[in-house]
Amino acid sequence: MAVALVAGVDFGTAAAAQAAAPSPPPGAVLSPDGRQAAWVSDDAKSIWSETRANAKKDWRDPERLLSIRGTVGKLVFSPDSKQLAFENPRGDHGFIAVYDVKTDQIGYVDPSFGTDSAPAWAPSGRQISFVRSYPGIPDQSLTKPVPSFGPWTPPPARANDVFTVADILQAPIAYGPEASGDGRSIAYITRAAYDRGIYFMRSGSPSHRIVNYPDDDGQELSQLAVSRAGGAIAYVRGSSPNSDGEILNPASTPDPPHREVYIVASRAGKPRLLGDGLAPAFTPDDRMMVWVNGTSIMSAALTWDDQGKLADVGSPEPLLTVPSGSPSNLRFSPDGSKLLYARSNGVEVLDMGTYTPAAIAHTGASDANPVWSPDGTQIAFRRTVSGQPWAIWVADAATLTPRRVWQASPGLGSSYYALDGNPTFESQPGDQLMWSDDGTLAFVWEADGWRHLYSVPVAGGTPTLLTPGDGEVETAQVTRDHKAIIYATNIGDIARRHLFSVGFHGGAPEAITGGRPSQWAPALLADGAVAYVEGSYNVPPTVYIRDAVGNVSKGGPDLPDSYPVNQLVEPQPVTFPSSVDHQTVHGQLFVPAHPTGCGVIFPHGGPSRQMLLGYHYYDTYTVLYEMNQYFASHGCVVLSVDYRGGIMYGNAWRTFPGRGGTSASEYQDIQGGAAFLLAQPGVEPAKVGIYGLSYGGYLTTLGVSRNSDIFKVAWDLAGNAGSAAIANLASWTAPTLIEHGDDDRNVNFSSNVAVVNAIKAQKPQLELATQVMPNEQHESYMRFRDLVDVYDTGGQWMLEHLFPGEARATVPATTAP
Repeated sequence: MAVALVAGVDFGTAAAAQAAAPSPPPGAVLSPDGRQAAWVSDDAKSIWSETRANAKKDWRDPERLLSIRGTVGKLVFSPDSKQLAFENPRGDHGFIAVYDVKTDQIGYVDPSFGTDSAPAWAPSGRQISFVRSYPGIPDQSLTKPVPSFGPWTPPPARANDVFTVADILQAPIAYGPEASGDGRSIAYITRAAYDRGIYFMRSGSPSHRIVNYPDDDGQELSQLAVSRAGGAIAYVRGSSPNSDGEILNPASTPDPPHREVYIVASRAGKPRLLGDGLAPAFTPDDRMMVWVNGTSIMSAALTWDDQGKLADVGSPEPLLTVPSGSPSNLRFSPDGSKLLYARSNGVEVLDMGTYTPAAIAHTGASDANPVWSPDGTQIAFRRTVSGQPWAIWVADAATLTPRRVWQASPGLGSSYYALDGNPTFESQPGDQLMWSDDGTLAFVWEADGWRHLYSVPVAGGTPTLLTPGDGEVETAQVTRDHKAIIYATNIGDIARRHLFSVGFHGGAPEAITGGRPSQWAPALLADGAVAYVEGSYNVPPTVYIRDAVGNVSKGGPDLPDSYPVNQLVEPQPVTFPSSVDHQTVHGQLFVPAHPTGCGVIFPHGGPSRQMLLGYHYYDTYTVLYEMNQYFASHGCVVLSVDYRGGIMYGNAWRTFPGRGGTSASEYQDIQGGAAFLLAQPGVEPAKVGIYGLSYGGYLTTLGVSRNSDIFKVAWDLAGNAGSAAIANLASWTAPTLIEHGDDDRNVNFSSNVAVVNAIKAQKPQLELATQVMPNEQHESYMRFRDLVDVYDTGGQWMLEHLFPGEARATVPATTAP
């Protein structure tokens, strides 16, 4: 939507001069109908425009048409004056972008890893010609269709589809629940196809959706906070910024989005925007909420009526502005009189009566993860001094005088290996240290090679192991009475997650959940109830509340009718030897109901990940699990490999020597997986492929560049292939698809630019396909349409090459949302 010029807005000297005399500046491009002029701002980040009723009327005040990632080059209006094409250079690559005046949208013409320039419209206005450049090869002159600005529809059913990619990717995903301060209610974020929403659920009552964003604009929801009495929920909308300070904009909106904090009543009402920021939190008395915006802690007063309904929200104002850094880990004292936060490797406390901050002295040390004692008189935190093992310290809340409680021993466990404090990526970070009601602190430590819970008296002493066994604690929370800890672990069931309870002083852990599904992200409620997320092999992540006697209530949303709940296979846990050193490797094997001879290797990303025997707690791996099911539905035996470098199998596996780079010791686990896969009944050597995302994409291109004799086709999603794959170009013969979003915050997009450039210059005979998603992030899943386009393209690429030239029946298209 165009933004009118207002006083004080600097949009470049050429445009500023026109504020007093509104006529287009020199160099402006005039539309064929003479009614619009456009030009590039001085910083080349925006396009400005002036319009008039007809060619004889005066020009109106300048407006900013759009701002965009990268810069803006040559502007060219379409023959009908309804669209504007322009160059969009982005460093080592660049696109031809098109702005549609009527819909106020930006689209891209055949985006690639190359650099596109010199757009020229065809007389029909339906195509654009341009020049594409790659280093080391002659420029290409191309003509491509203009992007569509109409409604998007999912791809149709493909040959032999039991269900479509869109059918399974539409499955709703529930993220980790957040509990209210009184423990009587929860809120949680969901994503289902085009919709993002927030559900609210009181113990003993059905869930209901209180926030809904159905427009598929790619703006994620995260960091829920629930007020003490459950009357309001705060949340963040929008991603974290990239290195240039840009919020993800996968829908390529002309006005770039912000990361913003909202508040909404849990009973009824519309979300209210509070401002830019993150990390919202409510005071214990529900009279105020706070959040972080840059160097400031912002605040807004809250007013409630006699029925506990949110009546009013005050104007946001700074509570505290720090001189440098950004406050994080906001924690109110139990009585609300003080606010604890971390900043610049230190711990600070804000007095809520005087708004005066004070810091715990930490000269030469780095302090993190502060947490209040149950009575609010002490603060525990983790301290690290360079060259020394990590330690637990406690400070008196009144004087902030610190003392050391305990320090890890040298050797194994001397480096802190944290709990996963944000188990679904969308949650608020959890505590790393946990207080009991009798002066005991619990923490995780890798002293025996596994990430286990231990406890130690605040007065000091010898740690007590709380969670023995092969396996690890992944997340943990203290019960509301501070007498026990609820934790998610794979101890006793290495390939799943289940919830257990253990006291601060040890004893046999008590199982809370179990069975063939996995459970994670516990939120502890009143009267012994617990909320959590569960995922099985055919039901995606769903929120449940379990009361103290074991009764379970399910939260929404429900599965859509077109979701193939009865057409999925249950993966099997398997082990096999690696190819060189014969280490035991774990994996998950998907055996199709009707094998067709094909086999697929799937290496996960990370590499610090473990896959499960069903749906995963990270939405990325929920999607990839669904793709494994899609391949299995086409008769492919799929092996997901938990190669070395992954988590939950102990320190020795996670830190195995020689990982990554040119050594890539983990690649022998992929080779061992391929041998295991080829030994499965019916798998044909000519029908084996490999695919993966991120680090899994790196292993994918490493696989086909080293072993095209084994892997006949490859699909690399945002892999950091770089020099490792380029070094093996001579033996890389298998057809390969590379897909990548160019606002990737995990893997530098330039890595795959280098790979594609090397292939085109040095090995043009290699069958290479690419798909670039402008402004999408690492997983290219911020919009449902992007997710389906990326995964449908990859799925068809794999199947077409695994079944070359085969006549395959086409089934009727399945209804998708």
